[in-house]
Amino acid sequence: MDFTEFFRAEHRKLIRFVMTLDANSDQAAEIAQVTFFKALQAWGTIRSPRAWIRRVAVNELAAARRAAHREAPCATLPDAQVSLSAALAVELGDEGRLVLTVLATLPPKQREVMAWIIDGFSANEIARELGVRPDLVRQNHSRPARTSNGSTSRRGGRRDDQAAAECIQQR
Repeated sequence: MDFTEFFRAEHRKLIRFVMTLDANSDQAAEIAQVTFFKALQAWGTIRSPRAWIRRVAVNELAAARRAAHREAPCATLPDAQVSLSAALAVELGDEGRLVLTVLATLPPKQREVMAWIIDGFSANEIARELGVRPDLVRQNHSRPARTSNGSTSRRGGRRDDQAAAECIQQR
């Protein structure tokens, strides 16, 4: 697959992935842009592009958050950020917004694991990309089921995290 095809297939997915890490839609779009620029520069050397862009996006989000903490406070408060742009809010739908709200309540590591799972990565793939053991990924995947009042429990024969993945991925 060439870069243009890859960009078209993954751009929206990457924005949603970053949003599941508790970034607002504007910040997620900016991080996706930076990530794809870096991917274009390194395109010939990337072995697993889907995982690579997500790993880079996580790093970019962490860097943006560190930079935000270093900023000097100002005398007046800026306007409140809108968590979702109007276009993206319509695109996600009610269930997608609900999933993002629930994910925002999870601790960062659990949220990151859930973001990878929602994007269709297995525990082994996630572990390889995050540099951890697969059992730790499975632990962070199952822990929300115990801590979020059953929001990832089984209902009607389907796991709610699978249903969450489907509703976020719907357009």
